[in-house]
Formats: sequence, structure tokens, C-alpha cells
Amino acid sequence: NFSKWLARLGALCCAMFAVGLSAGEPAAGAAEFCDAPGFSGGFIEPEPQSPADPAQRPGQRLRVLLQHPVHACAISKKERRLIEGYAAANDLQIDWRYVADAGRLLPALAAGLGDIVLGQDQALAGGAQARAQFTYAWADSAWRIIQRRDNSAITRPEHLAGRQIAAYRDARIWPLLTALAESVAGLDLLEVPPGMPYRELLERVKTGQYDLTVADDLLLEDYLAASPELEAAYRLTAKRNMAWAVPPAADELLDELNQYLNRQHFTHAIATTHFEDFPAIKARGILRVITTVNPAHYYQQNGRLLGFEYELLRDFAALHKLRLDMVIARSRAEMFALLTEGKGDVIAASLPGGALNAAADILFTQPYHYASPVLVGRESAALMDDFSALAGRRITLSSDNPYWHYLRSLQAAGLEFELAEADEGVDLKASLAMVELGVYDLTVVGSHQFNMRFAQKMALGAGLRLAGSLAHRWALRADNRQLAAALNDYIERRYRQRHYNVLHAKYFELPPLPKTKKPAATSRIAPLSPYDDLTRLYADKYAFDWRLIIAQMFQESRFDPNAYSSAGARGLMQLIPTTAREMGVNDSQDPADNIYGGIRYLSYLRDRFEDSLLLEDRIWFTLAAYNAGFSRVKKARALAGEMGLDQNRWFANVELAMLRLARPYMKNGKRKRYCRCGQAVVYVREIRTRYFNYIRLLENQRIVAYLAVRLIPAKLN
Repeated sequence: NFSKWLARLGALCCAMFAVGLSAGEPAAGAAEFCDAPGFSGGFIEPEPQSPADPAQRPGQRLRVLLQHPVHACAISKKERRLIEGYAAANDLQIDWRYVADAGRLLPALAAGLGDIVLGQDQALAGGAQARAQFTYAWADSAWRIIQRRDNSAITRPEHLAGRQIAAYRDARIWPLLTALAESVAGLDLLEVPPGMPYRELLERVKTGQYDLTVADDLLLEDYLAASPELEAAYRLTAKRNMAWAVPPAADELLDELNQYLNRQHFTHAIATTHFEDFPAIKARGILRVITTVNPAHYYQQNGRLLGFEYELLRDFAALHKLRLDMVIARSRAEMFALLTEGKGDVIAASLPGGALNAAADILFTQPYHYASPVLVGRESAALMDDFSALAGRRITLSSDNPYWHYLRSLQAAGLEFELAEADEGVDLKASLAMVELGVYDLTVVGSHQFNMRFAQKMALGAGLRLAGSLAHRWALRADNRQLAAALNDYIERRYRQRHYNVLHAKYFELPPLPKTKKPAATSRIAPLSPYDDLTRLYADKYAFDWRLIIAQMFQESRFDPNAYSSAGARGLMQLIPTTAREMGVNDSQDPADNIYGGIRYLSYLRDRFEDSLLLEDRIWFTLAAYNAGFSRVKKARALAGEMGLDQNRWFANVELAMLRLARPYMKNGKRKRYCRCGQAVVYVREIRTRYFNYIRLLENQRIVAYLAVRLIPAKLN
């Protein structure tokens, strides 16, 4: 026994020496700037373990192997959120473990010193061969030039002539930069001191001490969110697929990870960073609108996306052939933070421009709406009609409320009333419910919001107007003047015109309803559809995000189980009879049967595409095949290759080939068309937009519901 123990100890020491596994904090600069995970434990255990099996070892550790970050991020925030979500879902505690360089990750995995390798692509250093198997590709990445925005554009290698690139010698991109410096006349390569944190490197580029630097574009969200002066320019390398590596025998772990990534990877992939003005927005085809979930701004009801701000800007987007992505914040401060970080293009949230202390880097549009701040109290309570009656009353609202500073100014002018700050996270509906329940004495809302249907159903009354009509304006970054000009032009042409008036009447000019004495159900999470539970059941069985299926279901049938198309498709998921029979569907008008068959067919289509595709593109190809047929998508991919496009990417690549296939042509004097494939392009785009919006809306609903359940009973007690 002693000799076996000694031999095991010797083997362990050799393995530790070979892989260089270390414990301790990563470089301070990396941890501070990149939010790199620290070590949750010390050295490795006395003997290596077998890979974690989440199905059989709840509460155990997931040993994550990473390259030790010397000056840059170990992994992106997106990747960290993904793995932490997986660990939480499987009751696993993450044990972060670093090695000195990427070449030692596979030996550590093979030696049983870790369960999974993160922060790498499928060309893992050292060659995977039979020593690892990889999950689905959850993202792709390439090295990009980083420069100041005020510099001339870099779109090809010749533009680097006469420029200087500052980089770390131990970076994976260094050999390519060396070759580039030899081939481009006048390009100077500067070695960055190895101890300099990447944060300082970026600061030197911003101030002009360094001309250019490089970054892995998977980490751009981490690097550039706080640096709007910088931009990602020329792409130096081809895209490489990012995936997680697990040991060859860890089949159960691999299956668990793949199912998790299928369901969840989109949840962490919908926030992007862009600072460009309107021409670049039009080139991307997406306008990102930052707002709060509010009956006047943006909400969902039975799967339909609604809200005055949402519908107004959707009309603007349609005029410019843009899709609308809604970015949800939970406070005014968060909205402006998202805007300045490049996570959205415009704030639309009933902002009274004159009541805001906006920073110099914020630009407001012309007014598009007007409303007055009004005091709201219980219907049974006496509501004042002049300022003198405020004495002894208590007004509760968030300090983030645009009228907070106005109320402070009234106190400074000598009016005697108490101003209390609302609990963090309490939204408009919850605030009014607090007043109705007697938790708050008074609060303040916009006059347009009090006229809405949800407020009419509460036992509330509106009293004193604190000010005249205040102008509501949209907010954007000060340097996005072309976007501001386009929005102002839209306001001038649409304000108080037919479409505007219809929307205004729809949301703010409803006939009064009898008041109800029942408190608002602020803690209720509104369903997306009448079929959420069924969809969750079958989506989970086939490893789909149920919200994606709901978005597709809305696109197919608007949740009508009796929907019937001219092509013979039936039911919620619009199955044609032959597909329904193949998927084992007996009654296409039965919701359970139809949903099951539709999801099973989606799974069948997904399995026909290569595992090596990025997860997101595999989903878009699957949806396109559901709409247009697998053979047409296959033909479009081949055509995309002939067109010089990436046949493995849907957006701006294969979708363009689909549009070309849809063009009519002449044959034997007759006008013909290969397919109506343009419908598939619209189909995928609409589902994507609705799906991402569902993700954001449900996340916000969960938070608000939690706060309502926690706060209201506590206040009443």
C-alpha cells in the first residue's frame, strides 16, 4: 500500500510539473479590468478525479482549466456567464484552475486535473487528437486592430503602412504581426512591456501614446465598453470557432454541456457594443432601442410586443428598412449607462428633457410627446388641488424618477412635505400598487401613464399637476448626429399625423372604466402564450429554448390552433400533412400534438446540419429549413460559396444567397422563379427579433415579480 501511495504521489508531482498548474490570484490588472475569475481553491487534490458527472454528482465541483491571464482576460464575460449558468443549473461549484500557457491545458485535462477547458478554440494548442472532445461551437472569434475613432479607416493591410502596432510578445497573434511588419512597408511593431495591464495599453492608445493595438474580438465587449473613443477596425485573422474541451471518456458531461448550450447560449449573446452613427446602423440593419418595461414604453401581452415608444420607433425603423432590437434597463441611470457603453443607439422612455440633468455627451431629439407630472393617491383619500395641501403628506418615488429633482426644488422653495425614496427595482405598476394598498401615501407619474388601462383598473385618483406639459424627447450619444437628424426628421413628418394619432389614442385616450377595489397582481409573470407549459415540456425534451419556439409559433400561427394555410399547413406550428405523419402527429389541431410534432421536426432539421456550425447559425439554418425546406437552404449555402460569402453564416451571407434564389428569371420565354425564398429571410429575422425581445422581457418580469412578492408583504407587515 505504501509503495502504491508513493508511486501515485510521484506520478502526481510529475503531472503538476508537466502542466504547470498553479494557484493564487491572476495578474491584478487582468482581474481588475477583465473581471477574470480568481482561484476558488488551492493546489490540486492528492489524486486526480474523474470528470464531473452533473447527473450523478450534485453539489460537487466542476474543475475549469484556463490559461493564466498575465495581462489580458482569461475568458470573456459572456463565456464566464455561460459556464456559471451551467454550474448553477447542475448544482456544481466551479473550481477555477490556471496553467502557465495554452500548450499545457490538454496535458492537464488528460492527467485528470480538470473537467473542462475554457477560453480556447477547436484548434486547442498541442493538438486535441484523441485527448479531448469538443462541445458545439458557442461563438467565433478573430483578432482585430484597435484604433482611435478619429483615425482614418483601416480596411486592408496596405492601410497599415506608416502605422505602429503595440502588442505583447507572448500574445498568440505576435508571429502574424511579425510577418505583417515584414510585408507592409513602414509598419512598425512595438513590444509592450509584459507587466503592463491591457487597461493601461488601451489608455495609451486613447491618449495617442500608442497608435494601434490588437484584441480578440470575442473580448471586445469587455475591452471597449468603457472606451467609446476606440473602435475595432481591420480583422487580421480568419474566424475560429470557440468550444469547450472535455476528456474523451466524459460523454455524459459532453451531452449535458451541448444540451445546455443549445438551450441557453443565446441568453448571453444578445448584448453587443457599437458606437457608430446612422450609416453604420443602416448597414447593420438593426436599431437598438433602450427602454424600461412599462405600459407606456414596452411590454408583451399574449406574445404580442406592445408599447407607445416601441410602436413609434418600430415605424421609424420600418421606414429605414431596419429591425428593432429592444434593450431593457431597470432604471434611468442604467439606461444612460447602456447608451454611453454602446449597448444601444437611442433611449425611448418618456424622458422629460427639461427635467433631466444630462451629461454633455448626451443629445436629445425634438419633442415627440408631452405630459405633466401628477400626484397619485388612493381613490378614497383626499387629493389636494393646490401646493399648500402638500403639508404633512409623504410622496414616495424612485430617486431615479425624472421628477425627483423637481420635487427637491419644491422642498427647497419652502413647501413642507416628506419625500421618500422608493425601494430599488419597484417599477411603475408596483409603485401604483403600493399606493393602492396603502403602503405609499402618494407617488408621481406622468399624466399619460395615469390614463392607461392598467391604471384605470386600480382604486386610485389623480390630483395636483406639479407642472405644465413637459416635452418628452429621445436621447442618444452626442456624436451620433446623423441618427439625431433622422429621428428629428421623422418627428417633424409624423408628429400628430394619422399613425401617431392612432397610437396615441390606443394607449393614452381610452374611455374610463369602473374602478376595481382589487389590488393589481404585480407579482404575476404574464405568459407569452396560452401554450407556455406545453412548449417548455417538449422544448426541454429536444434541447431548445422554449422562448424561441414561442417566437416561432407566433410567426407561424399567431397562437391560433385552427390556423390553416393555402398550402395545407395546419395548427400552431403549421405542419403540412406529410410532415405531421412523419413526426407522429395524429391531430394537427390538437395543441399538444402539433407543438410536439413541430419541435420534433425542428430537432430533425437541426441534426441534418453539421455539429461544427456555430450554434446560433445552426439555429438560423434550422428555422430557414423549417420555412423553405432543407434542400433550398443547402442550395443557398452552395450559392453563397460561389458568391464569395461565408456558407456557414446565415445573416449577411446565406440569407443573401436565398434572396438571389428568389429572383425571377426567364426560361423558354417564360418568367420563372426557383423558390419564394425571400419569405425565409423575413421569417428568420422576425423570429430572431421577437425571441431576443422575449428573453429580455421575461428576465425583467422575473425580477419585478420577485421584488413585488418580497417588498409588498414586508411593507404591509
